[in-house]
Amino acid sequence: MRNIITTYTMRGFLYRALLLTLTCWSGGCRKYLDKVPDTLLTVPKDLKGLRAILDNDLLTQTVSPGLGQLSCDDYYLLNSTWSSAAPLGRNAYTWADNLYEGQSVDDWNKPYKAIYYCNIVLDHLDKVTNDDPEEYDAIKGGALFGRAYHTYSLEETFGALYRPPSAEHDQGVVLRLDPNPTEKDGRSATVLVYAQILRDLRQAVPLLPLSVQRDHLNRPCRPAAFALLARVCLTMQDYVQAGNYADSCLQLYAALLRYDTVNAAPSRPFDPSKNDEILFLCSMQNYPQQYASSTGIDTTLYNSYEPGDLRKTLFFRTNASLGLHVFRGQYTGTSYLFSGLSTDEVWLIRAECAARNGDKEGALDALNTLLASRWNGSFTEYSAATADEALGLVLKERRKELLFRDIRWADLRRLNQDERFAIMLTRKLDKTYTLQPGDARYAFPIPDDEIRLSGIQQNAR
Repeated sequence: MRNIITTYTMRGFLYRALLLTLTCWSGGCRKYLDKVPDTLLTVPKDLKGLRAILDNDLLTQTVSPGLGQLSCDDYYLLNSTWSSAAPLGRNAYTWADNLYEGQSVDDWNKPYKAIYYCNIVLDHLDKVTNDDPEEYDAIKGGALFGRAYHTYSLEETFGALYRPPSAEHDQGVVLRLDPNPTEKDGRSATVLVYAQILRDLRQAVPLLPLSVQRDHLNRPCRPAAFALLARVCLTMQDYVQAGNYADSCLQLYAALLRYDTVNAAPSRPFDPSKNDEILFLCSMQNYPQQYASSTGIDTTLYNSYEPGDLRKTLFFRTNASLGLHVFRGQYTGTSYLFSGLSTDEVWLIRAECAARNGDKEGALDALNTLLASRWNGSFTEYSAATADEALGLVLKERRKELLFRDIRWADLRRLNQDERFAIMLTRKLDKTYTLQPGDARYAFPIPDDEIRLSGIQQNAR
């Protein structure tokens, strides 16, 4: 499979060798999608076959990029841990120029593979028997959502920062809108990448089911599409639209998990089957240093949790022998880090957008609604004199709520454009490494094999 879709922009492969057939709907589907045969295959002839493609866990498990999480300031490594880490993890931690050292990069390969499957579904929907219009719409909406979700994750990892003044000229990622990898595509301008993401999501919204798919959390729903629209518009710094989409999501589904009902005893306290906040379940690339017992939480961040804040108990455990705190609050319920969509993020988007749009009371109401569900005992509501002061509170809580979700890197790319919130990242190891706001290294290099095969433009480093 890797030879066919190393990046899904690879040239020279016959389209006939990429057509999918699904003759089984459970374990055989995974086995089949792991390896595409070299012979001509028939495409699925019914909706059940297309649904099986979208339900395959290759689209949702350890598929979104983890490079941003490796490079952000949620955690720190001891020098001994860093020096013994695998090359990619070690290099990403210090923002090295030669990041990959010739390795294949699943952070690029897997999302493009997922986009390929979504495009297969979209390409063949009108060629199968439509005996269930509701399921037809849900499948089409799911494929559009999946393409948008993975394009966004690629763009926030490998594309230029979204800067409104220069988005028409800055280089984004390669847009893939059909399942034919023989098409020669270059990189698109950042503004065009985001326009396509928004187009896919807006088209998906009326097609997706209204209710969260509790029995199939890897299937998107309408609230999840609104949540992703809110996230994308927040990244674009369109705070009016982001707030509107957050409101649209919360009007349909606004549930928050009361943390005082969560059992803190298990090593992973959050069970996704019992977590009403999850709108869409997905996890990011699995790098051991993200969750190792020697990976410490940023000390200032850890100390910012106040007494009574249950996040301090549920998110972290203490490694007494090394004198550090380790993250354990994955919404996946496993060691894999959550990169999906959930209502706590949407409440924070509503709060931030309200503050940025001058609505102090709306910002505080949204923020306090979220925090009240995180407290042990009575919660004293936050107050602020101005909308700007409320914005500072919201961003502080966003930092504390959404760590280790592949959100911090996108936040750094966005917030560093505002001198009020810009920060320099520092690693102290064998020497001191720094990453300045707006540094070119906030866009990861395109993998070496992709540059070699397609000739697309490399990012500066």
